[in-house]
Amino acid sequence: MHELIRLRRFITKSFDYKTQILIRVAIIGVVIGAVAVGLRRATEFLFDFFYKDYYVKEHWYDWLYLPLVCMCGGLLATYLTVKFAPDAAGSGIPHVKHVLGANKLSISLKTVVVKFFGNLIVLATGLSCGREGPSVQIGAGIGAKLSKLLGGKHRKRAIASGAGAGLAAAFNTPIAGVMFVIEELDKNFSSTALGPAIVGSVSAAITCRILAGDFFTFHFQSDMSVGLAELPFYALNGVLAGIFGVYFQRSVLWSLDFYKKYLSQIPKWSWGAVAGLVTGIVGLWIPQALGGGHSTLEGVLAGAYSWWFIPVIFAGKYFLTLVAYGSGIPGGIFMPALILGALGASILGQSLDYVFPSLDINPANFAFVGMGAFFTAISRAPITSIVMLFELTGNYQLVLPLMFACIIANISAERLKQGSIYENLLQKSGVDLKEYAPPSYLESFSVEDVMTKKVDTISSVISLAEAKKIFSETHHSGFPILDPAGKLVGVITKQDLQKAELEQISSATLISQVMSKDLKFVYSSDNLHTAILRFYENKIGRLLVVDQNNPSKLLGIMTRSDIINFEASQELDY
Repeated sequence: MHELIRLRRFITKSFDYKTQILIRVAIIGVVIGAVAVGLRRATEFLFDFFYKDYYVKEHWYDWLYLPLVCMCGGLLATYLTVKFAPDAAGSGIPHVKHVLGANKLSISLKTVVVKFFGNLIVLATGLSCGREGPSVQIGAGIGAKLSKLLGGKHRKRAIASGAGAGLAAAFNTPIAGVMFVIEELDKNFSSTALGPAIVGSVSAAITCRILAGDFFTFHFQSDMSVGLAELPFYALNGVLAGIFGVYFQRSVLWSLDFYKKYLSQIPKWSWGAVAGLVTGIVGLWIPQALGGGHSTLEGVLAGAYSWWFIPVIFAGKYFLTLVAYGSGIPGGIFMPALILGALGASILGQSLDYVFPSLDINPANFAFVGMGAFFTAISRAPITSIVMLFELTGNYQLVLPLMFACIIANISAERLKQGSIYENLLQKSGVDLKEYAPPSYLESFSVEDVMTKKVDTISSVISLAEAKKIFSETHHSGFPILDPAGKLVGVITKQDLQKAELEQISSATLISQVMSKDLKFVYSSDNLHTAILRFYENKIGRLLVVDQNNPSKLLGIMTRSDIINFEASQELDY
């Protein structure tokens, strides 16, 4: 703890506040990268532990093993979630969007811990979900907590950068992590948002590669170029991905309603057991539909499955994903969406190859493009999808059809249903997430929070000569002027004195004769956004602060520098 305090003091005292943000985010990225690798390794170890010798069935009761393990895993995960951290249910990305879009909300450390172990349990026991959405929520929670421990004040930057680092580490895709933050979560392309997102994602990915190795998540190399004659088929791929993506969104929402309607008589923490039991039974016949599905996706990209079995896997994966997500387990739909997109597009590719044999169509190319198109349809993040596919596979041969299909999928899906699956899940939970307005955080603070209350003033009954002496003894460029009763009556600046001298006005003249009565002021009750607009409208660097009920009562003064310093010192939501 003492080392953490020393590090906090070193960062705070040695760097300006923008550099401090980047240093904290870099540290956050390293921690999140290590946590993501730990989740992956622990999942692989436990999955092997449960299922290493599973396919050797010598007795009839061996067939009960898979349903029982899945049922116990689902039960334990939902029990932990319902009893200790309800916000850990589901993907976690909608929760992160809610926290980013609302003031004063946070992701508790309890939610992070439950999400980690709950997601580990469901993945290790074989329920159909992903770790990528949970990694985003875990990263956002770690980012918020660690930034605060290191003296950080900028809550939103820490959460968004942590979320991007979580995705970057989960998929080993640093650029996609950045794009997901600015395209889906934060929707802010400014340098203030982009810089921390890049640093967090890169540091997380580097840590991931140091600990787990430098590798592509999926192995896919296309040995066939795509001709212009095939582009209309990839456009069709995009249209179908958009349609089925919207249908998948509605199916996910329906699965939540199904559990509430038909399983309301049993405790909510037991829903995971139902999902696990169903998963285990289906998994006896379609094991390719179980778990995260990494090996299944690689099999599809490698063309390892026969044409008749791919629709079976698609139906099984689709069904088990709905069964799992509707139960409230702490698992995401990121990876299942990629697999469903690849399976559906592979079916299309094989059908087209059968109808048009002369074109020598490669179904694996359609599977690759379908991953991005289907994910675009549910996330409405085409840039993230395009970049992510390149980083996942290292394959740049299908740039044109991938971009083409993703854009068409996004347009098709948006025409059928507005909003991403994450926004629709938020709306279903009763959260109406508004578009972020960049200056809105300033509206949360009043001028009184920022103004300087101790103001040097001069009396209206002194002479120009006395005023010149006061100016020479201070570094002020102007003073508010009060009458003998203490009322604000005007201001005088060095320019006013110089003008009086040029006009040869007597130095014995009272300053009330030359002062400016055109006062530029704000009320103490005004918000900072109003003050900034006033600065801009009048093209000045300072404003008088007066009482709204008594404008002649001077309460303080405020400069643009006061607002900048206040931003740097407060825990603002940006």
